[in-house]
Amino acid sequence: MATPRSVLADLPFLLAKATLGFRRFNDQTLRAVGVKPMAPGMATVLHAVEELGEGTVSRLVEATHLPNGTLTGLLDTLEQNKHIRRVPNPADGRSWIVGLTPQGRRLCEKLRVRHRLVLGVFGEALSQSESTEFARLLAKLSARLHASTTKNQRRTPAKPRVPRPI
Repeated sequence: MATPRSVLADLPFLLAKATLGFRRFNDQTLRAVGVKPMAPGMATVLHAVEELGEGTVSRLVEATHLPNGTLTGLLDTLEQNKHIRRVPNPADGRSWIVGLTPQGRRLCEKLRVRHRLVLGVFGEALSQSESTEFARLLAKLSARLHASTTKNQRRTPAKPRVPRPI
């Protein structure tokens, strides 16, 4: 059964509203644990480096699903802020090994506390089955958005519509 047009037309605006709300929530929860707001994806990279231990950039690309260029920019910032260190890979001189610094480990401790805060709010808002379905739908939408932005999937965009207030 097709989604009714009015609901479909509202989805981009609802997603924008949720995105803005999550950014504010994200900054608020970071400040609550004593961390300055950070660029989107930065905490994801730190969590991945902490979880994987020292490893290559390509392993981080796989773990975070971030494009290589995006990940490199985030790693540059994390290295400038002394949260990670990069050293040449002795097994392959073309790649780098990434690891946390002591300062990065301390930041990850705060991010774990923050992560528990976030999960608590999500758990209050959504049941387990709703969380599972929401995650499935976000993954499905993300995959489609990614596919629609690749060079092989160029399509003429739909005629723009005048946004309605949310």
